[in-house]
Amino acid sequence: MASHVFNVVVMILGAIGLVWMLNSLGWTYLTDAIANVGWWFPVILALDVAALCCDAAALQAFMRPEARMVSYFRVLGAQASGRAINVLTPTGALGEPTKLAMLMTHAPRDRVLSSLVLLNLGQFYLSVIVIVLGTPIMFLLVDIPHSMKVVIGIGFAVIVPLVIALGVMVHRGALTTLVGMVHSVRLISKERADRWKLRVGGVDKHIRELQENRSHGTWKGILWVMLSKLMQWTATLTLLHTAGVEVSPALIVGVLSVGVLIQWIAQIVPMGLGIADGGNYALFDLVGATGAYGVVITVLNRARSITVAIVGLCAMAVLHTVNRLALSRMRRKLDALRERAADVNDTAIESPTAATVPAATAPSVQSP
Repeated sequence: MASHVFNVVVMILGAIGLVWMLNSLGWTYLTDAIANVGWWFPVILALDVAALCCDAAALQAFMRPEARMVSYFRVLGAQASGRAINVLTPTGALGEPTKLAMLMTHAPRDRVLSSLVLLNLGQFYLSVIVIVLGTPIMFLLVDIPHSMKVVIGIGFAVIVPLVIALGVMVHRGALTTLVGMVHSVRLISKERADRWKLRVGGVDKHIRELQENRSHGTWKGILWVMLSKLMQWTATLTLLHTAGVEVSPALIVGVLSVGVLIQWIAQIVPMGLGIADGGNYALFDLVGATGAYGVVITVLNRARSITVAIVGLCAMAVLHTVNRLALSRMRRKLDALRERAADVNDTAIESPTAATVPAATAPSVQSP
């Protein structure tokens, strides 16, 4: 019931966010953006959907061996639903509990939780690697103003310690470390902290596979994450080309490195309204393209995200309805079995039968 209520509330919030977004931007905003790209837009959208499918495959691979308990299409529906909620709500974090609520009724909750953490950490680490490698190259290719260098430096000052801290936490046990931190500020007792640490030990062991002793499922999940990133980058470069932007090495490096930083910062508001526009305008102007192209690309990316979000909300509604119908059928079967068992017990009480076995008569044997 808690999962049902949570999913319904999240769907309502996502629908409200979608309506607000469309009312704020207007339908012509989407149609004009799609018309500017033409028939290339379905191709770009197909690449986005392919990346989403790769993420779902990665999530299911991380869930091994429990992955056999849930079908790929259910995992894909949960991944699409979470993606939609992340796009349409502030901070882009509410989608992860949505995925957990939609999958933990079909697979062990601890395994689903650790697999979601592995997926997000894998995506985050890969993005950070690209940022760390791409930003110095961008410095060599482009004459960056001092103010922009300060902003990028601040971003690195936040990201690098964060990555190091995450690596240490994963090695020591992420959830165990969090429980210890909660206990250190005396929010929970030592006895409760010890019980929680015992319960989350399996989750931490699975998450630790991202850095050491990787299982076959973890390796396969990492490869799917890399393939998903390649799909996303291909879609972005295709979008740049079809929008009429002159694609240069500096632009590619800037979009895939600094552009990711802008995207992360813009997630504090739905669709990055205002923040993504200004950030991409400055980035495109910096790498030699016209700043107005940065705004155009932002609009097109927003149209892509809204389209995928609509698909994700529809998938969430269908999957949730199917789950409720399946649970309803299961309850009816259980009730029927209980009634049948009760009838059998009542019949046995009302008319007890005792089986009697006649004693065997042996022939008399006379002694000689």
